[in-house]
Amino acid sequence: GGNNDPKLEALVGYLLGTHPGINKGWLGFGCILFSQYYDTVRWVGNELAKRDEFSGIDIGLYAGSNRSGFWRNGRFQRCDRNELKTRVRAGEIKLLLGTDAASEGLNLQRLGTLINIDLPWNPTRLEQRKGRIQRIGQVRNEIWIANLRYRDSVEDRVHQVLADRLESIHN
Repeated sequence: GGNNDPKLEALVGYLLGTHPGINKGWLGFGCILFSQYYDTVRWVGNELAKRDEFSGIDIGLYAGSNRSGFWRNGRFQRCDRNELKTRVRAGEIKLLLGTDAASEGLNLQRLGTLINIDLPWNPTRLEQRKGRIQRIGQVRNEIWIANLRYRDSVEDRVHQVLADRLESIHN
């Protein structure tokens, strides 16, 4: 069933601080969740917006071609992307979902954590996602990133290859 998606449960765990191995909810630090696919971020937003734990907050959706907006009290309403940027900067939106296409040039140093719902094949793109929050003016002295993937999946293998590649780039 859609509601038992393991990635959804994991990201809720990170946001609320109930995931094994973390002791503080990432929502408090501000979080952006990335996917390559609009349908994925839209679905995740809808699922989060249905949950009581997220009822009091606005969840932003930063996407291309007039598809941006935010959920408030379970309902999605469209708004301009610039409005989302302004509200993130002001600290009014602490949870943002974004697509790769939309994220070029986006500065989100108010958000201290990042969750990759899926992993792009291209390591540069992964670095670009990280670059959205790892900016001059980042309020935290470290940022936290979670890469969600199904164990033993193609994605798991991609992650391994990406990790190796990024390591050799940094070396």
